[in-house]
Amino acid sequence: MECSFSEFSYGYAAIREAESELAQVYRSRGAPILPSLVAEEQLGWDAQIPFVEYALFLQFKRAQYVSRRHPASPTWPHVGGPHYRFAIDTDGHQHRALLHLEQRLRTGIEIGEVFYAAPTFHEDRQFDACYSTGEVLDRSSLVSPSEFRGDSGVHHFVTDLSGNSQILSTPRAPQRRVSWEGLVAMAQEHAVAAAEGRPRQRMRVGVLEEELMVSAEMLGRGSDRAINVSPIRRIQRLAALLDCGLVLLLSSPE
Repeated sequence: MECSFSEFSYGYAAIREAESELAQVYRSRGAPILPSLVAEEQLGWDAQIPFVEYALFLQFKRAQYVSRRHPASPTWPHVGGPHYRFAIDTDGHQHRALLHLEQRLRTGIEIGEVFYAAPTFHEDRQFDACYSTGEVLDRSSLVSPSEFRGDSGVHHFVTDLSGNSQILSTPRAPQRRVSWEGLVAMAQEHAVAAAEGRPRQRMRVGVLEEELMVSAEMLGRGSDRAINVSPIRRIQRLAALLDCGLVLLLSSPE
């Protein structure tokens, strides 16, 4: 059973929630941080290139709900109960581009994350309830592209109603269990370090743009830099070329 709401609606709600919550984490810890949407006005993009504190890329998937009315489903025998699933084609250019970006963001600096994200609800009334209470991401499955490394072909990521996940067709649990609560906790640690002025590695906005350009070119979607457009806007456009929502938190040089 397909979700009754659109992938766009889900993605909009998830990104809005993520940006609001992550920005609040940094503000509550007293960290000098700016969301990307206001950075141009605050910093003046043509005069000062800020650093990336944290970048979250989410590619949204429209999950299917598999109930007892779908016993012939190929994923049902592995789960044995109602569950949500979405498919990943590991041979596709899209997956390879996201895998490249994930590896670059987590090499040494670990400045950001890349996840596939899908709801573990499928009805409009459930979506409305999660949206109104700020629980869209709490009720979502998150999985890194690297969890599928070494696999070939199309595979399903399934999550049962208790929140347990598997990667199919060869059943196995993800190596890294990811939850929105865990990501927020990690952001809190980063925010404390920033607020206390601890030495930390950061990435310049221009470097992030370069990495995104490489990933976009892997999809055949590369584009020339528009020098009359701010680097932050260019990064947002590149994220869109990768079909990703983006939360970008920035800080100025110290």
